[in-house]
Amino acid sequence: MNAFARLRRRRAGACARGFTLIEVLVAFFILFVVTLAVLQMLSMAYLVNLGSLIRTDLTYRAQRVVETIRLQRYRIALNVPPDDTCCPVGAGASKTISPGDCTTFWGPDGANVMEANARYTLSYSINGTNGVTVQATPLTSGPNVYLGPAANKVVVYVAQLQ
Repeated sequence: MNAFARLRRRRAGACARGFTLIEVLVAFFILFVVTLAVLQMLSMAYLVNLGSLIRTDLTYRAQRVVETIRLQRYRIALNVPPDDTCCPVGAGASKTISPGDCTTFWGPDGANVMEANARYTLSYSINGTNGVTVQATPLTSGPNVYLGPAANKVVVYVAQLQ
């Protein structure tokens, strides 16, 4: 065997040895950083979805309040006496609906707007003769609170009555 063949065989053996410990550690660190970034994105996506869930629930409840007010005003038009103590509907009327307040009217057996263990409070005010503003606010303390960042998820729903 000549010297040139031995040199070529020695160089081929040096290239085929594999990864060094430093190369493995660098690759592992890069994989760790990428995995950490993906986990942070998943966590943020979960919080955004949770906030959307809260806003959707509160908007639904506010719409139910407006529909109940519309029904009460329709009952007045038909000369059927409305429930003025639990749902005043005159011009300038306002009401705060909280758990345990007028349960037969606002609860599951009535308008189905408020449950006994509700996580929110609702309030409405009638502006003039045809405008209604409903504010749905999540509770920030107590046993029945929304999970996640719910303190700033107040929904203000404005509707016009015909």
